[in-house]
Amino acid sequence: MKTKIQILVLISALAIISSAAQAQLVLGLRQGAAATTFSDKGNLYNDNNLTYSYTAGAFLTVPLNSSLAIQPELNYVRKGRSNETTELGTATETDFMIHYFQVPVLLQYRNNSLLNRSNSVFFFNVGPYAAFALNTQTRISDKNGPSITHAAENSNNTDWGASLGIGFQTPIRHKDVRFDLRYDMGLTQIKNQPTDYRTKSLSLSIGILL
Repeated sequence: MKTKIQILVLISALAIISSAAQAQLVLGLRQGAAATTFSDKGNLYNDNNLTYSYTAGAFLTVPLNSSLAIQPELNYVRKGRSNETTELGTATETDFMIHYFQVPVLLQYRNNSLLNRSNSVFFFNVGPYAAFALNTQTRISDKNGPSITHAAENSNNTDWGASLGIGFQTPIRHKDVRFDLRYDMGLTQIKNQPTDYRTKSLSLSIGILL
């Protein structure tokens, strides 16, 4: 596991170092909302049992040429699954949640020919990520009382996955602003689950270039 982390960090460092001399680095902050769930391995369409969370982070865009860039990021996101059961006429909702520190390394393709404005651009992102679990929680709630949240037994410490997304960047009040729609698919089995679940997340965020 340490070897995989070292390889990911090395790839990011090499990309930044090799491009820094010939390109202007762009630093930004992003925040938004995510809809997440756990689903069976390879099931891209199962969007049942969703939970919703806040996500935020920072990104560094390293241009390779006028159309391509490498974008490493440092993000926080909570991923989970909501299950509802009914016993003796009382519905109980149980949310299993994992708080992640997520590190994607994305290849970004940029295109402003789709617009009639040279200062606005569409972009497409794709690349791997490593997500490191900060803590794991279970929240139980029903109509008869307040929800109860407690720490759960640790799930898998690291989630390896792939990220795919589209976005739009445009200046607003002298600041470049990015709108980013992104889909994450985990490739690592989540432990302590009733079946071979993997994480899934669809997020929408707004970023500001510094």
